[in-house]
Order: sequence, then structure tokens, then C-alpha cells
Amino acid sequence: MELYVFDANRRPAGVVESFEYLRWTRKYSQCGSFELKAIATAENLALLTLGNLLWKSGGEEAGVIEYAEISQEEKELITVSGRFAVSYLARRIVWDTEILNGTLADCVGQLLDNHLINPGNTDRRMDFIAYDGGGLSDPVSTQISYKNLMDAAMSLCEAADAGIKAVFNPANGIFTVTLYKGAASQAVFSWEYENLTSQTFTKSASDYANVALVGGEGEGAERVFAVYGESEGTERREVFVDAKSLRSEDFGDEYTAALLFQGQSKLSELAMAQSFDASVNPHGNLTYGTDFDLGQTVKVVSKKWGVTLTTRITEIEESYDSTGQSLDITFGKGMLTLAQKLKLEG
Repeated sequence: MELYVFDANRRPAGVVESFEYLRWTRKYSQCGSFELKAIATAENLALLTLGNLLWKSGGEEAGVIEYAEISQEEKELITVSGRFAVSYLARRIVWDTEILNGTLADCVGQLLDNHLINPGNTDRRMDFIAYDGGGLSDPVSTQISYKNLMDAAMSLCEAADAGIKAVFNPANGIFTVTLYKGAASQAVFSWEYENLTSQTFTKSASDYANVALVGGEGEGAERVFAVYGESEGTERREVFVDAKSLRSEDFGDEYTAALLFQGQSKLSELAMAQSFDASVNPHGNLTYGTDFDLGQTVKVVSKKWGVTLTTRITEIEESYDSTGQSLDITFGKGMLTLAQKLKLEG
């Protein structure tokens, strides 16, 4: 594997030499991240600067360097980290109010076109960003105002169980923000099949909700409400969603659908956390990129624990060091982080 560096204008700058460790974390509906530790040679110090891009040979995604640290103990090291290029979207907000009523592909495209690719204010434009919605037809009916653009796009993707990535073309320096649905794979992961070297199964209902009462426009007895989801007894877990900012005049006959979409999105965020974290045996019977990949639906089995999951690969952490490559995989939806909870409350 070669690790190439491109400058902030996406022009080839060089190749990283003598690196100690690379963590390359790919995520399905979220923005991935990376961390690199390299020998602090003059060449590496010149290459690994804020704003430059890292790209693994043959890969789709590139990382934007957002943090750099030089340290010395036994040897001088430079450590850089950052997020994948989907993070360019985080440099913009939804500048005003967007009424979204259509397919997922069209609605995310509307956000990107109006606030990044072809905005009215040309100072906001990034002319190296293209878009491919993948023809995803999941229905969207909502309103977004003044939200971070990356957060807005990712929340729509999460509600639809869709992936988002920025595919880099090193030949022309173009990033194509791409939406996709992971395909079904025949891969089966199991300790008993000797293709896992460690495994942790987590199930949590601490943030779980399955019925959303959505409050729309109006006050008191005149307020419009909609209910998304159903359950009963002790299994019923309710949450209120304040959607007062949605106006019927903006959605017409689709107003109820817009309220229900708010409920669907909230329950997607508060779904039952059930994940299986595992390290994959590099000498096992499954080959990364051939038998399984990020976003694909696979089967995970632990006969001893009585666990059988057909679930999506939501995160793959690739690690490279002197011992070679290792893979840590997250299957399914994990528990909400503190940052995610704060965003939900906000």
C-alpha cells in the first residue's frame, strides 16, 4: 500500500515514507476519520501539513488533515489526523430554509447544490465537488433551517439506512459525494468459523423509543399532531418530537407526511442499539473487499452466545503497522455517543 499526499488544491505532492502506524476508519452513514504516525523526516514534515489530503492507493476516499503534532521520545514523530472529505460539507450550513419533498437522492442533491456546488453566493461554492445520488428513491418530506450541511445530509441518510461517501478521482482532483445502499453479502462471520479473533456483542435499550408523538403547527387544542410507530404495554416507549417549524402552507396535502417523516427520523436515531464488534482474522475464509465491504449486509453468528444477526457493516477500522494490516468491524447500530446525544437534545 502506498500513501499519497495531495496539497490543499488537490495536486499531487508526494508519498509518505517511513510511517509507523495508520488508522483508517470507514463509516457507512457518517464521516470517516484517520490517524497517521510517521517518522518526522524533513520530507514528511513538508507533506503532512493542515489542509493537505491523504489517499491510499486504490482506495475511494481521501482524508483531510485537520490536526498535526510533532513529538520526540526515542525518535521524532509527526502525528496527523482528520476526517474524510465528506467533511468539506461541514464547512457550510443550510443558509436559510429548505423545503425538502421528494426522493432522498433529489433532496440531498438540493441541499448540496444550493449551499455548496452551485449556491447563489459564489463565495460559498466548492467547484471540485460533484454529486451522485445513486437514484435512491426513499421518500423525504421535511424542512431544514440553518443546520450544518454535513449533519443535515447524514441525518437524511441515516433515516433511510443509506451510505454517504466522497469518492476521490486523483487524476482530476474531483470529489463526488455519493449516496448508496450496501448490497447483501453471503459472508458469515463467526468465532466457530475461525474468521474472527475477538468479539463483543452489545445490546442496549437506554436510548430506545418506538412511538413518536409529533407536534406540528398551532397552539393548544388547535395544534396538529401525528403519531409514528406503534407498540403497547411495557414494550411501548414514547418520545415527543417538536416540529412546530413545519408549516402546512409549505407542504399542502403532504403536511401529515412531513410530520410523520420527523417521527421516522427521530425513531431511527433512537433505534435499539444492537452491535457486534469484532476483529477479523486476516488468514480466515473471508477476503476484505471481495467477500465483504462497508455497508453490506452480512450474517454474524455466535452459537455459544445464542446470537444470530443479519445486519449491516456500519464501520470498518483498518490499521496498518509493522505487523501488517488488521481489521476491526462494527456490525449494526451501536450506542449513541455523548456528542450524538447532545445533537439530538439540541
